[in-house]
Amino acid sequence: MTVLGDADYRQALLEKLFEEAAELREASATGVAEEIADVLEVLRAVAHVHGYEWWDIEKVAEVKRAERGAFFERLYLG
Repeated sequence: MTVLGDADYRQALLEKLFEEAAELREASATGVAEEIADVLEVLRAVAHVHGYEWWDIEKVAEVKRAERGAFFERLYLG
């Protein structure tokens, strides 16, 4: 076991996020919730390492939803 320094920990979290996102992309319908939970846990750790509580992130997301909308309408702006 190794205790990572700040920069290495941040890098490891980002690598883990991409790993978990790839697993989510490949998940079966029955495995999606578990993979979303894994992504969420990594995101919570990323927020924390950058000095944010999860409610801070939720507040930012709420403002962005109010300004730009959300993905629930399935609109593709690409």
